[in-house]
Amino acid sequence: MVMLNPESTRARRAAARMGRMVVAAAAAVLVHGATAHAQLAPHLGAPVRLGDLRQAFERAYGPVVAPIDARSWTVTPAIDIDVLATDNSQGLGVGGGRRGAEVVTSITPSLYIQGASQRLTGAFGYAPTLRMFARDSRQNAVAHNLNANGRATIFEDLLFFNASASMSEFSRFGGVGPGGAGNLARQDRIQSSSVSFGPQLRQAFADYGVLDVSHNVGYLNQTGQAARVNTPFAPALNTGSTITNTTQASFTSGQEFGRINFSLATTRIRYNGQGVLKNAHRNSETLDLGYAVTREVTLLGMIGHQDIRYGGIRPIRINDLIWNVGVRWNPGPETTMTLRYGRRDGGDNFSFEGTTAPTARTRVSASYSEGMASLADELQYALTRSQVISPGIVIDPATGMPVLVTNNFAGAQGGVSRVKRYTLSGVLTQDIDVYTLSFNRDERQTLSAEALGAPPAITWMTTTLGWQRELWPGLRGNAQVSYGERSSAGFGSQELITLSTGLNWALSETLSTRASYTYSRSSSSRAGLSYDANLLSLGLRKSF
Repeated sequence: MVMLNPESTRARRAAARMGRMVVAAAAAVLVHGATAHAQLAPHLGAPVRLGDLRQAFERAYGPVVAPIDARSWTVTPAIDIDVLATDNSQGLGVGGGRRGAEVVTSITPSLYIQGASQRLTGAFGYAPTLRMFARDSRQNAVAHNLNANGRATIFEDLLFFNASASMSEFSRFGGVGPGGAGNLARQDRIQSSSVSFGPQLRQAFADYGVLDVSHNVGYLNQTGQAARVNTPFAPALNTGSTITNTTQASFTSGQEFGRINFSLATTRIRYNGQGVLKNAHRNSETLDLGYAVTREVTLLGMIGHQDIRYGGIRPIRINDLIWNVGVRWNPGPETTMTLRYGRRDGGDNFSFEGTTAPTARTRVSASYSEGMASLADELQYALTRSQVISPGIVIDPATGMPVLVTNNFAGAQGGVSRVKRYTLSGVLTQDIDVYTLSFNRDERQTLSAEALGAPPAITWMTTTLGWQRELWPGLRGNAQVSYGERSSAGFGSQELITLSTGLNWALSETLSTRASYTYSRSSSSRAGLSYDANLLSLGLRKSF
C-alpha cells in the first residue's frame, strides 16, 4: 500500500482488518445480489434511512475504514489468484457451456484509490479478472469490474461537478448461486458499463431553503451473446448503448417555515437508445408537503404531474396527475417508519419504508414499493445514488447498506415492467460474531418488451441467513444458507438451495489466503434447469 499520508502501523492493521470484515459481512447479506436498493427503480419508494453501518461494526470490532473526509489520499494496488473446482459446471451458469467437472483459474489485479482534498473527494476501484477454464477454453474471458465516484468543488458552497462509473458482469439467464456468480458460462455473460457525470448548483438562502439544480449525462452499454433473446424468466435486453440526459431542479424549505416543510421539484429525463428506450422520456413536476403534528409524527402529501413515454413491442404512454398521502413516525434517531398511498406511473401504489434498532447491536429494516421502470432506469438510479467506501464495497449513502446493481439469481430483466418489491434485512453484531438476514421478493408484470414472446409475469424471491466469526486473531470463519425460488407465467419455476462455508486467514499485513466450499441444488419444472453442484475455491491475495 502506498500511503501519501503515513499512519501508524496499528491504525493500518485495524483499518485493513475492519475492511475485510465489512466485505465478508456485506457478502453474507447480499448472497443473491438484490438488497437495499440493489435494483431500486425510480419512484419505487423513498429511501430507508438506516444510518451509517460503521457504528454497528465499530461496536463489535473497533474503528472501520475512516470516513473519506478524515483521510488523505491512499493508493492500494493488489493481486488476487483464485482456483475453483466443481463437479458440475452447470452451477456456474445455466446458459450453456460444457457440463461436468471443471477447474477455473482467476487472476485479478486491482487498484483502489480513495481520498479527499479541499476541492476533490472520491474513490476509484478497478479490478479486471482473467478467467481460464481447464476443460472448455471457449469460456475463457476477461471481466471488467469498476466502481468509482467523485465530487469536485468548483465554487465553495455553490457549484459542484459529480461523476461516477461502474463496470460489472452478471448472469443473463439467472438461477446462479453465490459460488458461481463470478465464473459465468460464456453464453450467460452480460457485461455492463455505465458512466454518469454533470454539474450541480446548490444555493442556500439563509434558513428559508435550498435551491438545487443539476444536469446529468449518463452512458450505458450492455453486451452479451444472449442479450436480445427472451428467457423463461426474463424479457430480452436492450443491447448496445443508451445515452440518458437528466435535468433536475428543486427548492426545499428550511427552518423558517416551522412545522411546515415542502419541496417543489421538476425532472426531465431523455433517453437516446433502442427498443423500449428509443425516444423515451420521463418528465414530472411535483410539490411535496409535510406538516409536523408532533416531534414524532409528520403528515405527508404530494401532488404533481407525470409524462412518460417508452417504446418497444407495446409502447407506453402516460400523461396523468400524480399524488400521494402518508405519515412518517420518527420516535428517535434509531427508528423511522414511513407509509404512503397514492397514484404514480399510471397506477395506484402503496409504499412502506421502515428501520429500527431494537438493541444497541441490532438493526432491522423493511420496505415495500410499487412502480414502473426498465433495467437501464434501475442501473442509472443505483449508479448516481451510490458511494464507494472501500475496495469491493459500494453503499447507498442514504441507508448505509451495501449496493449491488444486478441479481444473478433473478437474471437480467429487460423491457419495461411494473414492479412490486419487498425487502427485509437485519444485522446483529456481537463481540466476535456477526449474524445477517435478508429477504427480497420481486413481482414483475411485463408492460413493454424488446421482442415477441416475453414472459408476461415473473416472480422471484431469495432468503439468506449468514454468520461470521473471528476464530482467533487473523483467522475468520463464515457460513451461510440461502433459498431462492422464481416462477414465470406459462414458463415454469425453479428453486435453488445453497449452503456454503469458508475461512479467511491473514498471514501478514499484506498477504492473506482463503478457502470456501459451496453446495448448490437446483430443481425445476423445466428441463435442463435441475442440477447438483459442489464448488471448492482456494484463493490468495497480496496487497502492496
